[in-house]
Amino acid sequence: MLTTRFLRAFAAVSTLALLAGASDLPTAAQAPVAAVDAAASVRDQLAAERRALRLIARPDVQRVFGKIERAWRDGTPGLLPETYAQLPQAVRELALLTALQAIAGDAQRPGVVEISASPHRWHGLTVPGGRWGINNPDTLYFLVPVAPGARYVITGQRHGRGPVDANYSLQKGDGWETVANIAQDALQIDAQGRYRIEIDNQPANGRPNHLQIRDGANAVLIRNTLADWSRELPDTLAVTRLGPAPTTPAPSDDALAAQIVERLHATVRRSTAALQPPILSQPANVIPQPGPIADKPGFLVTQRNTLGHFRLADNEALVATFDPGGAAYATFPVTSIWGITPDPDRYQNSLNTAQAARNPDGTITVVLSRRDPGVVNWIDPGGLREGIVMLRWQRLAATAPAGGGPAVTTQVVKLNALSAMLPAGTKHITPAERAQQRVARASGFARRFAAR
Repeated sequence: MLTTRFLRAFAAVSTLALLAGASDLPTAAQAPVAAVDAAASVRDQLAAERRALRLIARPDVQRVFGKIERAWRDGTPGLLPETYAQLPQAVRELALLTALQAIAGDAQRPGVVEISASPHRWHGLTVPGGRWGINNPDTLYFLVPVAPGARYVITGQRHGRGPVDANYSLQKGDGWETVANIAQDALQIDAQGRYRIEIDNQPANGRPNHLQIRDGANAVLIRNTLADWSRELPDTLAVTRLGPAPTTPAPSDDALAAQIVERLHATVRRSTAALQPPILSQPANVIPQPGPIADKPGFLVTQRNTLGHFRLADNEALVATFDPGGAAYATFPVTSIWGITPDPDRYQNSLNTAQAARNPDGTITVVLSRRDPGVVNWIDPGGLREGIVMLRWQRLAATAPAGGGPAVTTQVVKLNALSAMLPAGTKHITPAERAQQRVARASGFARRFAAR
């Protein structure tokens, strides 16, 4: 869902907008798309991260961590002791996420802020994880605040072929309920890889790349999904608010700290009431077939997905075979019970259609186990004994292929009986090759930062 890296720019409000008003400006179809200042994007994201780290270190924020842990524990019974031991980290990560959400919430001074990111170090700043919501390690999540009565323009710069999938979802509330969405295949991009999205309270009236603020919408959540980490990069993004200067002061640290505390309580209530129960009430190690598009509130509305949970002994493996079903992108990732991915640069905790070795029929078989089974398509849970699996299928085929649409089958086996359960031709791997695989994955992950 929720669903890493943070390209953000504050653009100057134009004199024309101040004097003439937003309605006199050219539309997205008429106006040339300005270049996005990538250096400013990085500087502003770093500023947001530094402020977020300062905010969550405040004593008044830190004091609620213990209460949040207890509420999360009490609302999620029946787990292993080691799973409850993960709660302090989960709360710290959720605190960083909520701090970035609060910082990104000023619709009078909007920026593009990446949220739900894995631990990283860039430009001399070490940033711990800020993940929650069963985030996808392939996806970078950017947040842009909006408000009724105002007009905004998001500009983007695509690099090379860009992400395998990108979505621009106008949403309301902290539950990420989607009001409108621009999907990858509907986005109009010019010959230089630039695009412009207009956001206002008027109908599109033929304008491309437009989102109408309605039904209480308060943010745009942008998802950039990377399949081939060695070649694809997220877009560089910026936002401009058009119209008169802000009429209220910027939120103070005290005000943002209060928002963080409120969001922490609200998010854990939502997690224990709506997000985790439908998953944990299912039998362990059984993953249902994917549902229809947009069948789960809060998740990407152009996606089919399925959620389950695993609980495995050291000598067990979950063997899963999933069919991409004509989708341009499909993935098998795992998270903790608390919705946090193991660090994706250290663990092969996910494999997608661009990364995994395929079976002769085009399906993909992965092996989820705590111990390395010696197959190329190992899903490494990073030491987790129990956690969540959320398969995703994106950029779906207009019609299901002859072989059928998205599907998944699973079976738990003992590791000593694994070979007999794998498809013929399954690729195996030596320890040296596994080490090379890990280096390549870490390098691909770091590229998201080094390229900016």
